Amino acid sequence: MAVVRYGNAAAAQCIWPYRWSAVCSSWWPYILVLCTLTLPLRVVARSSDAFGGYPTVFAIDEEDGMLETSELIRKYGYPIEQHEITTADGYILTLTRIPPMRTKSDHSLPVLLVHGLFASSADFLIIGPNNSLAYLLADQGHDVWLADLRGNRYCRRHTHLSSDSREFWDYTWHEMGYYDLPATIDHVLSVTGARRLHYIGYSQGTTVFFVLASTRPEYNAKIARMYALSPAVYVQQVRSPIFRWLAENGPAVKCFLDAIGMWQVLPHNPVQYALQRALCPARIARPICVHLIEQMVGPNPNGTDRLAQHIMAGHNPSGASSKQLLHFAQLNRCGRFQQFAYERPDQNLAHYGREQPPAYNLSAVTAPVALFYALNDWMVGPANVVRLAAELPNVVSLTEVQDPHFNHLDFVAAKRVRALVYDSILEQLRDL
Repeated sequence: MAVVRYGNAAAAQCIWPYRWSAVCSSWWPYILVLCTLTLPLRVVARSSDAFGGYPTVFAIDEEDGMLETSELIRKYGYPIEQHEITTADGYILTLTRIPPMRTKSDHSLPVLLVHGLFASSADFLIIGPNNSLAYLLADQGHDVWLADLRGNRYCRRHTHLSSDSREFWDYTWHEMGYYDLPATIDHVLSVTGARRLHYIGYSQGTTVFFVLASTRPEYNAKIARMYALSPAVYVQQVRSPIFRWLAENGPAVKCFLDAIGMWQVLPHNPVQYALQRALCPARIARPICVHLIEQMVGPNPNGTDRLAQHIMAGHNPSGASSKQLLHFAQLNRCGRFQQFAYERPDQNLAHYGREQPPAYNLSAVTAPVALFYALNDWMVGPANVVRLAAELPNVVSLTEVQDPHFNHLDFVAAKRVRALVYDSILEQLRDL
């Protein structure tokens, strides 16, 4: 596969070209923002009709959308431990373990799974036993750890900040990589006595890894192998019209949210699962919810399990900071994998000692990395992943999912995700 290289014209000024005051002076973006922000609420709604005999390829039921991560694990008969860790900057995180079920495991290294944007540890449990990655790993005798990062439904506490305060939400995925992951990895290694672990990240779960490995390179030695599912590092080639609009209007979105005191975006709410019954009846093959999801992640009608989609609505969205979203929008605009760009050059100068935010040094990521990408991923296009592979010094594999319709969400919820992606990961883990 040819390596795609990009010019640096967009990166010449990776700071916002206009000021918040100018953006806020116009009222029209606010209406568009409100319309856009309501889309995910409709996506996560659910029908009032019971699924009653509706076919699904998974061993799951609609109750799963109302259960927490710990309840899902217990429901399907797996052992569980729940751990609590505190980051260096005071955020209190939840970490869930499925300990090895065999008395003597064939696998000595723990496996850490890290979720995507607006999501939680449930990413790896949604499609149930014999299909979800966490259960498959546990069945193989692995010591499985499920991370939850700051701000989602399981991690809304701090040693001294209230989750209702602006200060609590003043972070991006940079802080997740710089603070959350070191605390999580160190805890896993301390509890298990292992010197290294395997890391599996999906979407933003890969973004935070590359932040960690580039800014705190000593952690590369603690990673036996990193598996990146749809790695969200370069996000220029985006086909999703919703994401493109948000990227283009990022400053307006942030300004509006700040103006109304909304530091977090789309927090978890049990009502969202009940809404789906009213807005997207299960009897309709392709309701508005499905069409809206496809506008975000890419269409794959034949590869989608409708019951799994409904269950996911009970778990996602799980909350994020508005600053997180703006940081991703900046990546799309400037074409660099870089730290957060503040409004004015003098602010960047105060934070970074330079007027432009620094790029992450991907050449420092020496841990072995296995990359997986999909041709119909509307969030992270193939060219983005090929570019990333060309800049990493230790890529062990670059795998194109062998289904032209496979999309961004399919990495955690597709009917054939086990055969197309997970079996390859399990095989690589067996061979290490």
